[in-house]
Amino acid sequence: MILLTAVLPLFLSVAQAATGGQFCGTNLCVNAVVNENSVTYQLVSPFAIDDLGWMAVGFGTEMPNSPMVITWPNSDGTITISQREATEHVMPRVVPNPTDVATLAAGNTILSTNSTTIAFTYPLPSAPQNAVPMIWSYSTKKPSSSAVDATLVQHDKMGTAIMDLTQSVNNLATGTGATTTVVGTSTQTIIPLPTGASSHESSSEETPLTDSEKTIRTHGILMTTGFLLCLPIGIFIARFSRTIPFLKDKWFTAHWFVQFIISGPIIISGWFIAYNFVPESHFRDNHTRVGLLLLLLYIVQMLLGTIIHFFKPKRKPLPPLEPYYAGEPESSTRLQPMSETGQSFSVPQTYPPAHPAPSSTALVGEGRSPAHPTKPPARDTMVPAITGRPIQNYTHALLGLIIIALAFYNVHEGYGDEWPFVFGGHVSDVLFLRQIRAWWIAMIIAMEARDEC
Repeated sequence: MILLTAVLPLFLSVAQAATGGQFCGTNLCVNAVVNENSVTYQLVSPFAIDDLGWMAVGFGTEMPNSPMVITWPNSDGTITISQREATEHVMPRVVPNPTDVATLAAGNTILSTNSTTIAFTYPLPSAPQNAVPMIWSYSTKKPSSSAVDATLVQHDKMGTAIMDLTQSVNNLATGTGATTTVVGTSTQTIIPLPTGASSHESSSEETPLTDSEKTIRTHGILMTTGFLLCLPIGIFIARFSRTIPFLKDKWFTAHWFVQFIISGPIIISGWFIAYNFVPESHFRDNHTRVGLLLLLLYIVQMLLGTIIHFFKPKRKPLPPLEPYYAGEPESSTRLQPMSETGQSFSVPQTYPPAHPAPSSTALVGEGRSPAHPTKPPARDTMVPAITGRPIQNYTHALLGLIIIALAFYNVHEGYGDEWPFVFGGHVSDVLFLRQIRAWWIAMIIAMEARDEC
């Protein structure tokens, strides 16, 4: 009896221990307990059900081609388990028939007012159990619905870890009150909602932007300002300032200053903010590809404008004009004696001829004094080497219009498609997006009004 009393506490302590592992990332911890042929993973977030979007783990060293288990709680108490994969850093797609199936562990799933815990079982990994490579991520933006193929918003944080499943760990925390109901041909498990939890998945109030959203907001403001404010101003200066007397000789300086000194730093800074925001897999969609094209076209346009201004076509001079005497017709060449029928004249090779000049009266008329030879203005001795403007001038103007048109398209893509895809929500839900949209519409109207003038 005494021996049993001494052994019983040791037996109970062993029974309460388990084999598994644990790791923690930013705002997400993953606990694991090894069963006979499977592992129960428990994802623990400090966000309550109202504040958590989704959380996930994957089995591999990086996102591309790693099987992922993405989970999120719904407002009715149900839990969605979505198994997905991605070939690159884009929203992963649902795998219809995964080789390894994840199953909700309702007994270890807990929804509370200060945290969210979701557990699932998954087959034992084939990798060495003391070094299982895993990835993790989470988002505070809720998926579009409770469906397994719902649209997901890009993660707020992500990372990698190595799970050692050979450690001695405590048993997983358990919840109570989970119920299972049959809906059609499938079963549905409902986890008790915490007291005070909201049954609404969205709010009409303006939510503060995350750090990632603030970064992209800066990118959007800079690119919109550069392409849809500064560049059009520079174009208007080049187009209309030549007709203003005090600006017609200074238009190029103003045009160059706006297009290069002001617009250049704004555009380049905005572009690199977005480039550095994405760690890998750049230029994966229309918005990012057109953004790269716009930057390259802007650089080409600056170089072309510089070439046009500083390397102008040379003008070729006419032959030197002969001296001009008052009383003669205003012509670039002197008149030669007209020949009558049957008569011939010899024209002196040089002018004035070697013999004495005619009297002043005969040359200029009664009561007028002869004038000294005058030199014509320099501009009268030059003609353009080509007629009209050079082809590069028209190319410069056309390329400017193409850049503005592409900028209108890409700004619309940014606030209308890219932001909702990355961060979720709708344009009308974010003040910054509403302001960008209003400016975009105003610029369209301004362009139309200018064309009608």
